[in-house]
Amino acid sequence: MKKRTFIILAVIVLAFIWGHSLIPTDASTEESGGIMRLMQGVLDFLHIPVTLTEHAVRKLAHFTEHAVAGIVLSAFLYPKLSLSESRRERIDSIVLPLTVGFFVGFIDETIQIFSGRGPMVEDVWIDFAGIFLGVFIVILLTDLKRRIARKHMKNDEK
Repeated sequence: MKKRTFIILAVIVLAFIWGHSLIPTDASTEESGGIMRLMQGVLDFLHIPVTLTEHAVRKLAHFTEHAVAGIVLSAFLYPKLSLSESRRERIDSIVLPLTVGFFVGFIDETIQIFSGRGPMVEDVWIDFAGIFLGVFIVILLTDLKRRIARKHMKNDEK
């Protein structure tokens, strides 16, 4: 991924995450309620017997938006991941997106102080879990691509 593309994607994702943290409580509650009604309608249409709550929708939103951030942060490091041979190099190349991702969640909750919403330590951990999932997805895709490439190389040698 080109550096410029990464920067643009990162800015968009961070603007979305932090922009939503600046929304006042009433507007945020209204937005969450609308999304909850939409999601509940889909679940009802599919005959899935689950009743959503606004709390669950908010937590799922935190998790999902940070998972996207984890994917963007990791995808930037994709070339390094795909070229690294040792386990140590691979671990080193995922520490940065995890660390940055933790601070994205921490800053996200700090911003909520200024919008009149209460910051929650629980949300920082939910955010980090999303970041972790995003990083993990990129690692799995990288490993899959590497295994396919090795398989093709072995077949070409025969």
